[in-house]
Amino acid sequence: MRPRITVTLTAATVCLAGALTGCSSSSSDNSGGGSTTTLNIAEWTNPGAIQFTQWLSAKFEKAHPGVKIKLQQAPTANGAWGTLWNSLLQSKSVDLLALQAPTQAGFAPGYTSLKAQGAAALIEAGQLVDLKDQPFMKNYDATMQAAMAGRNGHIYGVMAAEYSAAGAMWYKKDLLAKYHLDVPTTFQQFLDECETLKKAGVTPIFVSGKDGMQGGVWQGVMNQMLMQGKAPADAVKVGSDRADAFWKGTQSWTDPVYREASARYEKVMKYIEPNAAGVAQLTAPGVWASKADDYPFLLDGSWDGAVIQQANPKLNMGFFTMPGTDDAAANRLTLKPDLTWVVPTSAKNKTLAMQWLTMFSEPENYKEWLKQTGSVSTQPALQNTGLSWMDWQNAHMTDAFPQLSSPWVPAGAPLDAGGPDFYKLTPIGKDSVDTILNRSASAYRKSVAG
Repeated sequence: MRPRITVTLTAATVCLAGALTGCSSSSSDNSGGGSTTTLNIAEWTNPGAIQFTQWLSAKFEKAHPGVKIKLQQAPTANGAWGTLWNSLLQSKSVDLLALQAPTQAGFAPGYTSLKAQGAAALIEAGQLVDLKDQPFMKNYDATMQAAMAGRNGHIYGVMAAEYSAAGAMWYKKDLLAKYHLDVPTTFQQFLDECETLKKAGVTPIFVSGKDGMQGGVWQGVMNQMLMQGKAPADAVKVGSDRADAFWKGTQSWTDPVYREASARYEKVMKYIEPNAAGVAQLTAPGVWASKADDYPFLLDGSWDGAVIQQANPKLNMGFFTMPGTDDAAANRLTLKPDLTWVVPTSAKNKTLAMQWLTMFSEPENYKEWLKQTGSVSTQPALQNTGLSWMDWQNAHMTDAFPQLSSPWVPAGAPLDAGGPDFYKLTPIGKDSVDTILNRSASAYRKSVAG
């Protein structure tokens, strides 16, 4: 699935109108004749996360007279965020940076000759500070943090958020009750319910086809099929073994498991909003929330709970992971590693950055982070219990597993090499499953050979 598209704002210092004031673009304050120290923070545009960062920054400024926070952000759409954080690192003008978790998947074995990509490349280049021995790290699960942001016994970030993305599904409780339907636990039950709704004149699924959110169906089914019969702790190895097999040519995108996942994807796509190709992810949650008598299901990440609630505070909504198999036990919650705070080695204010992270990690402040972002907690002592729609996720955490990492793909490889391009696959696009999978397999082989 492509990165989530969020509220589009300029890649500049941003203070939300009417929100808490925690931003400043000034490096000095001449109103009283004194100078200030500026702590530079950069984060991609996500309304809840940005609002929390502003709230905490205002609190931090109050506790640290003479310090001002400069917050810069950009949307993930069209590469704007990547452009911003790269430029900030090159100019050595950022002290605290939010990145996607630089998981072990970012490091391919030496025999591949592949260079690390994204945040992993920063670790390999020695551009991130090791946070392993920082006191605030005791609030987090050391094993998880090492898996998501670790390398050679060091930990280079604090993974503060993770969400359900693969097969993530919101639903309207009252609408399901109206048609005497339950939250489905098997793939066939989900299809049967969609058929019941369709026959009643209700469009079952709303989705942003414009921004590729339909890919969550394929990813959810594929993850559950590959993890069937395996323990949650096996997920990292399953992903690593698959990547190894792809590289060595013993697995391919045309293998039966991917054909079956694609066949199930096609079955689900029969029940989506007919005009989904024109629906943007930016507006999809709000549109879905406003339609009380239509669209029982919304295919969208678990991060959008607050957006949905704000769009329709009266909506009686719930959340679950779409079942991808007919084995109920195999249809488990999958979690995608997400926002991870890192401190560049080039940061001019490392001590302040560590103090900000210390304040962020304090349980009372982290609880507010969970409330604002709808994230699953990465602090073992806490659960995100303040939001009603988190109940299902909290109840299914014991058998949840991290979303499987993708096969290793060389930098610059075509998008298709990393898996099916859902913008091109029917019914959003014009290409058949066979065309898409054959193209992906060919693109992967060519990129590896190259």
